[in-house]
Amino acid sequence: MTDEEAIQAVRQAVASCLQAPLEDVTLQSRLVDDLGMDSLDFVDLVFLLEGSFGVELQGSELDNLTRLDPSSDEVMRGDYLALAVVEKAKPWVPALADVPDAELVTPAELFGMVTVESIWTVMKRVVARGGRPA
Repeated sequence: MTDEEAIQAVRQAVASCLQAPLEDVTLQSRLVDDLGMDSLDFVDLVFLLEGSFGVELQGSELDNLTRLDPSSDEVMRGDYLALAVVEKAKPWVPALADVPDAELVTPAELFGMVTVESIWTVMKRVVARGGRPA
């Protein structure tokens, strides 16, 4: 599968998950803020992507995002994500580089920054590893 075909497969999975027209799903589309994705949609998207790409996403960045445990001290520091969680997300959520204080990012803000391109970035890494999460 070429990069272009894989990008198209990610866009198609997002569109299918949200029952949205494919033309509304661009690489820059923010899943929550632009397309209206919710946490259950994220779980559905993980399953769709696993099927489309023939990979396992358990333990990947996407799977970890759907399983953020707000009661965990490893995930949260008060109302904000732990710095380690934010740092781990930076490679695939480039908008995190623009936040004024990485220690003041809420889960809702993180979800709001995830784009279709973010999903493609994760999928590209998982596929490059032979379909296994890190």
